[in-house]
Amino acid sequence: MKALKIITLTLILPGLVLGALSWAGTASAANAALEVIPAETFLSPALIKQPVSFKGHGFAANEMITIEMILPEGVTVKGVNKGEDVGIAMADADDKGAFTAAMQPTATLNWFFQVGWTPLLKPDFKQAKPIPPGEYKIRATGLDSDTVAFATLKIVPPPPKKE
Repeated sequence: MKALKIITLTLILPGLVLGALSWAGTASAANAALEVIPAETFLSPALIKQPVSFKGHGFAANEMITIEMILPEGVTVKGVNKGEDVGIAMADADDKGAFTAAMQPTATLNWFFQVGWTPLLKPDFKQAKPIPPGEYKIRATGLDSDTVAFATLKIVPPPPKKE
């Protein structure tokens, strides 16, 4: 009988604990949300002063969040290997698991406009190869909890020039 108690404590109890922890992680992921602001934009220099930003909640308290753009099939970004996602922002969740972040100017220039850079480290728009219009999936991932949330950023063609 004593052997049965030992087997129960050493085999079954850890399984129950791991199962409960696994379920708790899934529950928090189901409650996570991400918002891209604005959800739709066109590429213009205005994005340097008013960058694309992100709001999220449902992550672990005080954890670091990475925000990545998942490239659609056929879209390439210079400096990013095929099949890799593009890191576009980072944030720290507050004590309630919420965060806000915005793309930095260099991220906007490198990943959206794909500019070249002069020897004096100034953007060279003559070498720019902007990413094409389309829908881009954005993923926020909590680095401690592995909690993930998704949203979409739609890049539209610029409005026609007024004559």
